[in-house]
Amino acid sequence: MVSRSSIKKQIILLLVISAYFFENNSFAEDERKSVTLDTLVITAEKTEGPAFKTGDVDTEQTPAFFSLISRDQFEGKMEDLSQVIEKEAGVQVRQSGGLGSFSTVSLRGSSGEQVMVFMDGILLNDASGGGVDLSNISLSDVEAIEIYRGVTPVNFGKASVGGAVNIRTLRSKQGFNSNVDAGYGSFNTRKFAAFVNHKPGKWDYLISGDCLSSDNNFEFLNNNGTEFNEDDDEWEDRNNASFDQNNVLAKFGYDFTEDVRVDVVNQWFSKDQGLPGWRNSRTVSTAFDTRRNIATLKLTANNLGQYGFNTSTRLDYAWKEEIYDDKGGHIGTGGSQHEKYITKRYGANFFLEWLTEFNMASLMIDMQHEEYDPENLLKAEASDEKTRKTLSFGLQDSLMLFQEKLIVTPALRYTFLKDESEQEGASRDNGYFDPQIGVKYRLTDWFTLKTNVAKYVREPSFFELFGDRGFFLGNEELKEEKGVNFDAGFEINRLMSNDWLRRIAFHAVYFQSDVDDLIIRVYNARGVGKSDNISNASIKGWETGMSLDLLKYFRFTANATWQNPENQSKIKDADGKKLAGRFGESYLGRVEANYEGFKVYAEYLSEKDVYYDTPNLLKAKDKEEINAGISWLFRSVLLTLEAKNIRDDHYEDFNGYPMPGRSYFASVKYSF
Repeated sequence: MVSRSSIKKQIILLLVISAYFFENNSFAEDERKSVTLDTLVITAEKTEGPAFKTGDVDTEQTPAFFSLISRDQFEGKMEDLSQVIEKEAGVQVRQSGGLGSFSTVSLRGSSGEQVMVFMDGILLNDASGGGVDLSNISLSDVEAIEIYRGVTPVNFGKASVGGAVNIRTLRSKQGFNSNVDAGYGSFNTRKFAAFVNHKPGKWDYLISGDCLSSDNNFEFLNNNGTEFNEDDDEWEDRNNASFDQNNVLAKFGYDFTEDVRVDVVNQWFSKDQGLPGWRNSRTVSTAFDTRRNIATLKLTANNLGQYGFNTSTRLDYAWKEEIYDDKGGHIGTGGSQHEKYITKRYGANFFLEWLTEFNMASLMIDMQHEEYDPENLLKAEASDEKTRKTLSFGLQDSLMLFQEKLIVTPALRYTFLKDESEQEGASRDNGYFDPQIGVKYRLTDWFTLKTNVAKYVREPSFFELFGDRGFFLGNEELKEEKGVNFDAGFEINRLMSNDWLRRIAFHAVYFQSDVDDLIIRVYNARGVGKSDNISNASIKGWETGMSLDLLKYFRFTANATWQNPENQSKIKDADGKKLAGRFGESYLGRVEANYEGFKVYAEYLSEKDVYYDTPNLLKAKDKEEINAGISWLFRSVLLTLEAKNIRDDHYEDFNGYPMPGRSYFASVKYSF
């Protein structure tokens, strides 16, 4: 765990550095010449978008280190969510093979289960577990992506060791807007999307839909599990990796007054997917099909009472059906399997904020009732329905001192959780407090210091407790993870008067996470895993990022992350080793040029020092990827051409599950 003395020393060091810069005369002189620029976004300039809504995180006040990815960064491209966010500092994405394949996100060396993923504030992490599959979130619906590393604002009903990702879907804008988008590329990849939005006055509607599919029959070198024997290596097409998915988002809103609005939202998602066998077995016909619907009713009422409270009240219902068909027994150790998994979740959320001249106080109440019902379609067995009830309270206050130069944000969450298993008659109750505090000190209009300390608890999922789908075995003895996160760093974002260098943005952050009873997954020789607690783990590292706007037409972006995810379990062959699946180093460099509707870019991504296994005997090949593209916006038409993995680098995020090599894509978008 993070010791108090260690935290105090790091905070004192941060304050000493602050004092030095503040007292330096030349620094103060530069301050008088600076241009005010409040945005703290490193990944893109602040872009004009939908108005701020009650319940949104105020990114100009939060002490959290975050990234904000705007829609124009992926508009018109043949990408999925995982390919967009993996370019951010401190972010790692693991995919099981190509577009549409299972993919999870890791922040600062966390596991996928430790990252909370939200869609418009609605938690997508199921009690069943396994982490959120990013491939099941359609980019056609997305307005912006918020990534909070290390600390989670209390606006969200759930927090965890890794941080949070919030997917903000499209919001209605004034007038009439519509477009269609179509694309085609390697491996017979097809995309079609359409969008319409109309807001003539008090009422509005928005509909977004898309279809995305691919054969994913890319070529790769199969070593047949014998890494040091090249005699049996052969080039093959990937088998049974195709997918076909459809998505529809519908919104209706009505403004009763300027301060009172109601929104009704429904999103439908379906996906039919083949699951390839380990080392590309030709006989595998395993399938995994998903159907999901999320319905939401939301009332926003602002400026209530004499104190002018702003409130947001939301009711939501989520239903998901997953069917796993492995009647041939090709995958895992479970033999023939054909199972259906139904997840139902009823949720209610209330958010209140009170704004004064000196503070911004927030209250969050979140209630969830989730039912998970697995059914064996091959045998007539009694249902083993499991339920998880969660009640969370959160309080946060941002105190603004010294003309808002110093913002101190303490917060406290309380979470009560109850699990029940129908068949086993088991019950489990837990309640815990998660305190956190953040400090943000603006030395100048363009130089800011931040630091955060937060305590988190993550309960094991049903997936980790009971196993699933032949890939994973259960462990009912698992304990909750308990962790403390700490970070400290600075951000620079400054407009320049120099014609050559027009803007500079830079950030550097030290982070540390200490976790007791960390849940890890240990795999056997066939790739079948089982979750287990290890006594302790420590993740320490640095992340940096920069962006330079040169002349009027060029932008250079780069980021780097160095981390040491260390297993401190005192277990033989594990103590002192790196946690499996986490990188040690990550780099990105991107050059972009814009001129009269034309945009050309090239980027380099690299991940190094990854081990597949707990004892660190099986090291992954270093990942190196070069991508390039060109787009042309001519009146209402946007044409885009992309080349991905130009060097044809063959890499495996999961051992035995290859990623595609070189690929090409083209798309056209027409806006009415």
